[in-house]
Amino acid sequence: MSGASRRRIATAGRREPGEAVRFAIVALCVLGTACAYVAFIVVVVGGHIGVLIGLIPWLAATALAAILVVTLWAVVGASRERLQSRRALTAERIRVLAEEIRSLEPSQRAAAKKRLIERLDITREALSEVVNMNPAVRKQLVAGGVAAWVERELLGGGSKWHRVNAAGVLGLLGAPTSVERLTRALADPDVDVAYASAQALARYTSRSAYDSLLDALSAGTLPAPRVAGLLEAFQCPAARELIERRAGSDDPRLRYWAAYLLGSLADPRSAPVVECLTRDPDEDVRANAAESMAGFPDASTLRRLLADESWVVRSHAAKAAGASGQVDLAPRLAGLLEDRSWWVRQNATLALAAFGYPAVPSLLPQLRSHDRFARNKAAEALVRCGYAAEQVERLTTAASVDESARRFLIDLGRAEAVGMIEIALRDAPTPEGRARLTSVLEEIAAEHMNSPIEQLEAIPS
Repeated sequence: MSGASRRRIATAGRREPGEAVRFAIVALCVLGTACAYVAFIVVVVGGHIGVLIGLIPWLAATALAAILVVTLWAVVGASRERLQSRRALTAERIRVLAEEIRSLEPSQRAAAKKRLIERLDITREALSEVVNMNPAVRKQLVAGGVAAWVERELLGGGSKWHRVNAAGVLGLLGAPTSVERLTRALADPDVDVAYASAQALARYTSRSAYDSLLDALSAGTLPAPRVAGLLEAFQCPAARELIERRAGSDDPRLRYWAAYLLGSLADPRSAPVVECLTRDPDEDVRANAAESMAGFPDASTLRRLLADESWVVRSHAAKAAGASGQVDLAPRLAGLLEDRSWWVRQNATLALAAFGYPAVPSLLPQLRSHDRFARNKAAEALVRCGYAAEQVERLTTAASVDESARRFLIDLGRAEAVGMIEIALRDAPTPEGRARLTSVLEEIAAEHMNSPIEQLEAIPS
């Protein structure tokens, strides 16, 4: 008998410590209940035997209820322990199987292999444990026919969770022959089975597995964003080539995800393909391509996209301009602070703030824009990039009043950034600095009282 078998018999033959503890708790609960009743009768009632006999049914009912509750708790606890031990036992069986397959003579391997595999209760968690400890086991199991057996379980009519588990096991085994079966399982009507198959394919590095997941982006069985997330983590050497092939698809969904995935790869060789996608007739494709331009900095292309008729495209282009540091586009982005779309204005603001001081000359004129929201966004960018804080320091620490800093802070307050000045007033280190900031706030308040009420225009979403 093997050492592993002896260990299993030894484990099965002794009582688990947890079981003894649970039964001890049951006994103590019953004993404690009885003692509590007797103490109650003796101390409170005075120990009358008639009262004691009358309380016996209540004592018995309470004791039985306590036994029932604690017994149920003990059964649940035992079940949980068995589930926890199942992983270790299954992992042990996998190791034994791999050792036996390796030790068999070629003439004996076929018959013994069938017998061993049919007895195997393999789980993804247990196999992961074994493979991590000894990666060579994977090849031994595949050579022994485990992958073929699990493939039949995946495509068979078994329960849903058996098929989900089978897909996970195939992903861990990584047998090349399983790619075709997992690809078929991507079309399974059950989303959990299909997604488990997609996860398994993502563990491969082959072109065929990657190709199958790319096709799944437009199949409709699985949510495309979840598939795209798997593709982003996929280590396929041919990924760029396969994605670019989808960029010319007639299906806009594939072009959309091709633009997204090429942006994630950011391979300079894909720049012409992404630039072509920025001219796509579908605005969603252009938007994804615009954002992907962050990895392919090109000021002329981004300038064209910032003027696109679609606010979605303009918004993504502004985001890409900021991410790629295209400071030359600051004047164009400052103009977008007056855009009809809030999202365009917001992304332009964030991009300008990311540029820092080089964007200040383009932002200052917008503090006096006729558009209330453009003024507000310009102020936000100037605060974010630190320029406003610098002007506060100049005003509060200079030997004499810095008129340019004072005028800037008044314009900033008119653009509804008074809160920043009020905080600076609270934190000003000197009485003179506080007096100067107080004067700024008073002038802002006076100008506000004398200005006509501005009508808030509706903003298209």
